[in-house]
Amino acid sequence: MTWTNRLRLSAGLLAVIALVAALTVVFNQRQHQAQSLTATVSTNSYDVGAGYGGTVVKQYVEENDIVAVGDKLFTMQSPALSQDVANKVKVTSTEAYNVSTKKGTITYKATVAGQVEQLGARLGTTLTGGQPFAKITVTGSQFVQAQFLLTPRDYERVQVGAAVSILLPDNDKVEGTVSTIKVSTQQGNAAADIRVDSPDLADPDLSTLTRTGTPVVATVQLRDDGPLAGTHDAAFAFLRQIGLQ
Repeated sequence: MTWTNRLRLSAGLLAVIALVAALTVVFNQRQHQAQSLTATVSTNSYDVGAGYGGTVVKQYVEENDIVAVGDKLFTMQSPALSQDVANKVKVTSTEAYNVSTKKGTITYKATVAGQVEQLGARLGTTLTGGQPFAKITVTGSQFVQAQFLLTPRDYERVQVGAAVSILLPDNDKVEGTVSTIKVSTQQGNAAADIRVDSPDLADPDLSTLTRTGTPVVATVQLRDDGPLAGTHDAAFAFLRQIGLQ
């Protein structure tokens, strides 16, 4: 064999070794990650409502309006309130509403800063107490609710505080962490419902990409159990399948 052929052979072997090493790194990296089946941006929300209902006589906001704490939302003429006042029941104002016992009205206010949604209390409508009159999504409270289907082994490797990469619709990525994990069993696998918190989701520059209901992709980092963990677990899984362990 000539020196030229030997050099070519050596170069070929080195290329194969490099390729195998690269593929091994990629494989190991994928073994340490799990991608969501579905994931969407959600927000914390606050229902506006109380024991007193009535007819809306003033409306101060519309859906999608931004409100601050203490802003008026709507005023109701409430027969139930007037009845309680007549019966000498003491009714006082709170941070959630102002009461006018003379007029028999109650003015509801925002107790959180956010955006008005599902506004049922519109001028002229009559609503009963005990039901939500409106909903306010809390400013800066965006998080991701993601669903994963994991093997029992991988589920055990998902931890609160684990790093999560969130892929937005424009292919930009933001980073977050696992805050809560809920699990059920589906055909021997773990169906995990995971909440991911990330301060970057509240970035005003990303507001069009992080609205409630926006679909995203969440990739969670699994706990690294060591380079031989996968082989070890696979071997014992095989032994269990054939009844030897």
